[in-house]
Amino acid sequence: MSKKTAFVCEVCGYETSKWMGKCPRCASWDTIKEHKLDKEEFRITEKPVTISDEELPEERVILGLTEMDRVLGGGLVCGSSILLGGDPGIGKTTVCFAIASRMIELGYEVLYISGEESLRQLSSRKRRLNIKDPFSILATNRLEDILGALSEKTYRLVIIDSIQSVYNSMLPMLPGSIGQIKDVSSRLIMEMKKSETTHIIIGHVTKEGAIAGPKVLEHMVDTVLYFEGDKMLPYRMLRTIKNRYGSVDEVGIFQMQKDGLANVDNPSEFFISERADIGAGSALFPHITGSRPILLEVQSVIPKTTFSIPKRVSLGYDPNRLFIIIAVIEKALGKPFFDRDVYVNITGGLKVNEPAVDLAVAASILSSYKDVNIGADTALFGEVGLTGEIRKVMSMDIRLKECERLGIKKVFCPKGVEKIGGIEIVPVKNVKELYGHIV
Repeated sequence: MSKKTAFVCEVCGYETSKWMGKCPRCASWDTIKEHKLDKEEFRITEKPVTISDEELPEERVILGLTEMDRVLGGGLVCGSSILLGGDPGIGKTTVCFAIASRMIELGYEVLYISGEESLRQLSSRKRRLNIKDPFSILATNRLEDILGALSEKTYRLVIIDSIQSVYNSMLPMLPGSIGQIKDVSSRLIMEMKKSETTHIIIGHVTKEGAIAGPKVLEHMVDTVLYFEGDKMLPYRMLRTIKNRYGSVDEVGIFQMQKDGLANVDNPSEFFISERADIGAGSALFPHITGSRPILLEVQSVIPKTTFSIPKRVSLGYDPNRLFIIIAVIEKALGKPFFDRDVYVNITGGLKVNEPAVDLAVAASILSSYKDVNIGADTALFGEVGLTGEIRKVMSMDIRLKECERLGIKKVFCPKGVEKIGGIEIVPVKNVKELYGHIV
């Protein structure tokens, strides 16, 4: 075994064979430091094998936490790697404590690794969340300590909080730097994959909302989850961004309570619970997320503007599509919006990307524009084309069944939709027909 020297950037992990004053990758000055590496001789450690589905079946642990099992695609897969991101204080540690407690109840060994909180803080959190079942806790941020604990005992679940706090003392970079995150995450994931240990890695997020560190971190794991929601409101949403074992469109709804997170079994009623006093500018939309329909409320307000350039603001809806909807309404109906601001909001904090919400957005804008109440028992869905036509969308029967379950009496939708139950189907061909029905 021989020694060789490399120069590594402490900020981005760029490697070079000679010293440089400025890093060519991240343009940082005086960040390239000398680092001695061990060079191992080439040797073959693994050989290809042929397997069948019967030899290595997929093994899952059903947690019994309804929303978490839904987001994961049916439970925790043995040996899977899960990356959990979210804003500070949103509840990442709380949901991981709930998973750890449930795994202990099912008879599995759990190790919780904390690089940010002390044992006293974690014990206080356990008492506050009323978690009775004990599980192993390791308060360290050194990679060597973690690898040593994993080699001494086999665990079914390992939780790392957080990956940015763990560092390899053999590397010259600071903890949290790109080089440290790449090295630490690759070593931990490789080690736990070998022993088929399911692991959840908590990651910090940047001010833009993305997980801090290199994008390769998301490529290395099997599942990427984002914990979202307003910290001032009692509900939280767990969204799947990547999942090798299930759907990537699932959303889990939780409610923050005194003793932790509780499942929201009926999210449609949860999101429209304040709909009794409906007014102008509001419309219901049956949204499909993953395999589940959720009834959401679209709200709009169209006040007169005092500025030469009117505002166009949307929350939970693509601003570019909002511009298109306004342009289509102006062209199809001849209604000018140059003297009015347009504000659109999807209540509940959900982000809707599917084009099926276009008809509900157009209806809420027209409802606010004419000061007309659409009705609390009316829902709308359909895509609005550039010429004003209403197009068919996916899963129309599932949307209608959800509307029927919640007592919706009338649904505006594209033509060709089959009637379900006692719902009155109102087919609309274009935006002009929609305007005629609303007014």
